[in-house]
Amino acid sequence: MKTIVLQLIALFLISSCTTTKTALVVPANNSIEIDYPSMDVFRASIKNGGDDVGIAVLSKSTEQQIRGFGLAPRANADVMVERENKLTIKNELDHPVSVKLQITKESRAVFQKEGEYVSFTLRNKSAQSIPLIIPTVMNPNLSPFSKSGVDLKMGQEILFRVKGRNYNLLTVDNNINNGDEIDVADLLRNRKRELNLD
Repeated sequence: MKTIVLQLIALFLISSCTTTKTALVVPANNSIEIDYPSMDVFRASIKNGGDDVGIAVLSKSTEQQIRGFGLAPRANADVMVERENKLTIKNELDHPVSVKLQITKESRAVFQKEGEYVSFTLRNKSAQSIPLIIPTVMNPNLSPFSKSGVDLKMGQEILFRVKGRNYNLLTVDNNINNGDEIDVADLLRNRKRELNLD
């Protein structure tokens, strides 16, 4: 019922403007689905209120995850959601969590401009969470033994932080192809060694 109400509110709001802002409370051990079927593509700007939440884009027809990541406390993320998909915010904790959500209408032509974006997977094969920074896009927190699908522009940097300072983990370029899977834990180990951060 909660999902249906959110969708009806979304449809009403979107008829009058192209940007909406909402404060949401996700119940304990539950998830909320957000769908804007009147938009071809929408950008969800999510601000986490203070607890870990799971963010995922799911296919409406198959329920398969298209992309997703863990969002750390106080972190922000921008997620693109196509009409054929829906956004899910998942709370696996034993208490409610709050998030702020801003929805902006986007153009699919801009989002999927050929050659500009690459779709690949960040994989954490380690037993430790890996917080990352993707400037102007999102700050995902890769949970242990998890995968996170991303769609990033050519030239986009992915950063990691050590003692309050950001370092380049990788830059999206022609060496990354659609469908590739990157072992982030291994890459992070190597980069720290290269930069003498061990």
